[in-house]
Amino acid sequence: MIGNGCIGFSDLSEINMILENELHVVTEKRIDETSFVLGPHRTSPRIHLAVFFAFLSAVVLLQLASGAYHAEFGGYPDEPAHYVTSVMVRNYIAGLKPVSPMQFARDYYQHYPKVALGHWPPLFYLFQAVWMLLFSISRAAVRLQIAFTSALLAFAVYSEARRWMKPVAAFFAGLLTVCLPLVQTYSDQEMAESLLVLTCFLAAVFFARYMETEQWRPCLLFALFFSLAVLTKGSGWLLALVPPITLLLTRKFNLLRRPQLWVAAAIVTVLCLPWQFMTMRLVEQGWTGGEKPSLDYTVSALGEFLVILEQIGGPALTVLTLLGIGLLVVKPAVRRVSVSPGPATMFSFIIAVWLFHSLVPAGVENRKMVIAAPALVLFLFVGGEWFAGRLPLPQSLNWRYFLTASVAALSFFLTTFQIPRDEHYGYDEAARFICNQPSLRSATLLVSSGSIGEGLLISEMAMLQPYPRCTILRATKTLAHVNWDASSYRCLFSSPSQLLQYLDSHGVTAVAVDNFSSADRFDHIRLLQEAIDHSARFRLLGQFSNGSAHPLGSVLIYKLLPPTP
Repeated sequence: MIGNGCIGFSDLSEINMILENELHVVTEKRIDETSFVLGPHRTSPRIHLAVFFAFLSAVVLLQLASGAYHAEFGGYPDEPAHYVTSVMVRNYIAGLKPVSPMQFARDYYQHYPKVALGHWPPLFYLFQAVWMLLFSISRAAVRLQIAFTSALLAFAVYSEARRWMKPVAAFFAGLLTVCLPLVQTYSDQEMAESLLVLTCFLAAVFFARYMETEQWRPCLLFALFFSLAVLTKGSGWLLALVPPITLLLTRKFNLLRRPQLWVAAAIVTVLCLPWQFMTMRLVEQGWTGGEKPSLDYTVSALGEFLVILEQIGGPALTVLTLLGIGLLVVKPAVRRVSVSPGPATMFSFIIAVWLFHSLVPAGVENRKMVIAAPALVLFLFVGGEWFAGRLPLPQSLNWRYFLTASVAALSFFLTTFQIPRDEHYGYDEAARFICNQPSLRSATLLVSSGSIGEGLLISEMAMLQPYPRCTILRATKTLAHVNWDASSYRCLFSSPSQLLQYLDSHGVTAVAVDNFSSADRFDHIRLLQEAIDHSARFRLLGQFSNGSAHPLGSVLIYKLLPPTP
């Protein structure tokens, strides 16, 4: 008895137990119902801004820990091409010269032969070019642009998660997104993946909103971000699989009779198909799984990509993710009821990422599955919430959440979390040396490397001389014929003397080589090294390494002396 009232409880502990049971029932009901979404919690713009800067700070700290601000663009072979192309576009916009873009690109390629516009769509380069105009072309500015994009992705996950769960859990969902090792990798690198994941995820978010409201605005935004994703990278076409799978799960087939979806399809067709048709032959050159789709590739890729999906979060987090998918997607589907639009769209998004890359023979790489990471995180937290609510513990429900989160976090940090390491090679110092030598500032240089050295020197020179004065020749383009993935190779010379004659005929006055270990030791590299070793015409000007006690190798700059009469 409490006071003189008529509440028939012997003590407060009984009241607390009943309230806890009621909260448990509400949580279970919210997760089990098809209309489970909480809806957005109202928060002041200041809190949103603070959350975004918290995500940005986390990304920058992880970048600093990885060494990204001191490393060249050598984490992935495509990095130098992305950087040089962005600098070229920035120069074209800043110059405002009456010359066609294609002619400007050809001229730029003659000096810095690492331009990739055409193989990849233009949006990433336009975005980076504008960023470079506002800030600079420095390494720090470029890394910060990638960090900014990753922070926007985390904030997008946070905003969508607030419709699925409480704000605190939503914050940790966004934070976990940028802490995933695979996401960290592409937050460090000069790659289009961060922008691609952001635009794809936002497209999925707006399609989910359209499925909930059936209004024009979210459908048009879906078409807009669909187009932006495709114009960032061809992988954006995976979004075409999201609507049919989502309609199948939600059973909203009546939407096919409405004009919104067809208008969205028309917008994407008009904006994206012309570019795709113009560059399809270039894109296919980068496919490493075959010249065209095949059953053998698809069957193999389905299994390999499934393993990569599991590795994104690690074993424990994958179990919670599967639990969330089972609760929100599989359970309603088995009961033959429609799946709620949000979970249906996000599950369709994951399946689209998996199927698309298994069908298109572009090669099996973990970066292709990073697109699914935001949706996986959403299901992970739902699974964790459901599991916490069923722990047979006498403590309050909040303690169950804390215990579940602590065990999951401990498992993640012990088995999955790591900070990728970005290597410094010494090409930064080599490029500075070349620019500081009066005799080399406007010279014609040959760069030869069995790894990624050609791209590293060109990108470092472009950073120091964005308006080129030097002309750089790539050995893989001038001394040999090598296709995109090095599966086809032919050396153009049979002796060091022939190779030297070619260098003389093209006015080469300096040669840059490295001795980094490489699986591909091409014949032209061997011939060039023989010429350097046995000819008195090569004089060593400088040798550069990463400066550590255990260098990866050295970059060597040679002066090519004129032939003796």
